[in-house]
Amino acid sequence: MNGTAPRCGAQMPGDIPGSFDWWLFGAIAGAAAGLAWVYGNGVPLVNGIIAWLSGSGPLIPGIGIAASAAGAAAILILVGYYLFKADGCIVPKPKSEPVCISGIVEDTADLSSTAVDILAPFAIGPPTIFDVVVKSMYWPLVTNSAYWVLCSAAGAAMLRCVVKSATSCAARIGAAVGAVAGAIAGIALGYLAGAAIASLGCGPFAFLCFLLALLVAAIVAALITYGGAVAGGLVGEAIGSIGDDSVGDTAKSLRPGAMVTVRGDWIRDPDVGYNELFYVTSLNRTGDFPGNPSYTTQDADSTPQDDCPAVPPPPS
Repeated sequence: MNGTAPRCGAQMPGDIPGSFDWWLFGAIAGAAAGLAWVYGNGVPLVNGIIAWLSGSGPLIPGIGIAASAAGAAAILILVGYYLFKADGCIVPKPKSEPVCISGIVEDTADLSSTAVDILAPFAIGPPTIFDVVVKSMYWPLVTNSAYWVLCSAAGAAMLRCVVKSATSCAARIGAAVGAVAGAIAGIALGYLAGAAIASLGCGPFAFLCFLLALLVAAIVAALITYGGAVAGGLVGEAIGSIGDDSVGDTAKSLRPGAMVTVRGDWIRDPDVGYNELFYVTSLNRTGDFPGNPSYTTQDADSTPQDDCPAVPPPPS
């Protein structure tokens, strides 16, 4: 073995720093803009509602449009949340460097979902993750700058390997385009649906009718925007599926005990703090290790020589 075995679990006291979340600042900016609009238009808005409820004036177009726009905006924000994840699709990934490791697969997880692929293509994530009990020569890649060290049930240090979806980025971009197109149609149709209900008057239940009109406007706009996102995402998914996906296909075939050589981008997970390969760029299955339900570093060290560099460079 090379040096002292890593200590499993937490590596240092204190909280693990979370990833920067710009959505909080976006929400603050959006709320500020909304308050500014209300401040500048609040009195006419209130007067218009009073006029409509009293029967002396029609429902203000701005209110119905605002309600339908809010419904569409909710879907646009949802789609944008996935589009702007820091995974290299639109927003660059966290700082990483290419590395090569080898060892024995401890476990795998299939994260793919047909329901997500069809009903929410903008939310497609990694299809497969697997944990590798690494040879002792790769311990520095497990421990350097890590807040947490993953270990097998037998207590051996592991690196998590995340496989990139071949269709995720194209599906998210397609969904964003489709959502914008759907929002344009949804806002118009949502307003018309709300106005149709508002025109009923509803007599003594005028205020409830007014609220129902706003709710319907928002729901219709949201549904049409969502439909546009799904349609655009499915088109993008189909485009992204063109070509070979050798890494994904090999990853799906992995089982515990598989001996592998893996290349990928070495980073620290921003949420939990363990080191991982995000994403795997090359995956070669070299055989199967007999026996154990859980694997040790000695098991990994006993596997044949891999095609990684004989002396791995120290991680920076």
